[in-house]
Amino acid sequence: MIKQCWLVLSLALVFLPVEASQQNDLYRVEAVASGDNKQDQQQAFELLLRRLTGDSASYSNPLVVKAKKNITPYIQQFSFAEQHISVLFNEAKVNQLLTQAQLRLWGKQRPDILLWYASEQNFNRQLMADSAEQSWFVHGRQQAQLLALPIRLPVMDLSDSMALSVNDVWGGFDGPLYTASARYNTPLILSFRQYPQGQNWQIQWRLLDSANQVQLASGQVQAPLEEVAAAAMDAVSASLAERFGVALGESTDEAIVLSFANITGMNKYVDLERFLNQQPSVASVTLEQVNHDTFTFRVQLLSPWQDLKSSLDISPRLQADDIRDKLYYFQ
Repeated sequence: MIKQCWLVLSLALVFLPVEASQQNDLYRVEAVASGDNKQDQQQAFELLLRRLTGDSASYSNPLVVKAKKNITPYIQQFSFAEQHISVLFNEAKVNQLLTQAQLRLWGKQRPDILLWYASEQNFNRQLMADSAEQSWFVHGRQQAQLLALPIRLPVMDLSDSMALSVNDVWGGFDGPLYTASARYNTPLILSFRQYPQGQNWQIQWRLLDSANQVQLASGQVQAPLEEVAAAAMDAVSASLAERFGVALGESTDEAIVLSFANITGMNKYVDLERFLNQQPSVASVTLEQVNHDTFTFRVQLLSPWQDLKSSLDISPRLQADDIRDKLYYFQ
């Protein structure tokens, strides 16, 4: 596993956006230099793969192992300054490698996540605020940043404190959780429940869909205190990559017809077309029909329709029609 103290993402802190985050620097890694450029580049490459696939097992894929031995073709830009390296990997070539290796790709469009973090220590429970500075908490935030998880935390002001208590999170009472989260307007909600377990610490986590108010995934991890938050971020990243990632190696000739209403101007049309073309599961997008404010596209897919549907359903700018299939309202 890559040492968390070694690698630092060049992304800005990702606790601010309200809509789904566009991770434009997804293929750039900055790192403290060890003095061995090849080793540094290989470790940066491993982090990139973990970020894109959510799966550390991807390191041992035979094609990935071969690529690491000759990593130069995958590097687009490399620089060294003040004992740090910056590596920009070639997006097209890395994606081609993932396709050939039949690995999943979780792309640049990632749903924002609000994290309610309940911690018990010395028999006292508290909800962690965005400003918390405990070292184990900071390590968890750094790991989320390394993995390009767009996680934000509540400010825990008076409004938050009145809407939700630590016992609501601890007991899994979803009603208050959804109510308190509404002001942050994130597609996903994550809850952590951290407590001592023998010589280690345990986090039980739950991932919720804020719009449909259903649980999407859950799990638990155990590790020493300084590592447990980071381990939980690893588990969440793996779950999200499995849900929203695209299996690029799965061949498909599928084409579907999608309609989008409320396209009231050229700017909205351009935004929508750009959004569709950015999806890893989309090969091409062709406008077929315009009927007032409803635009209909033929979308050629690189993977099963369900992969694209998962991204559309979670996007804060899209609302699926309750009756008509493959019709969305664009905000």
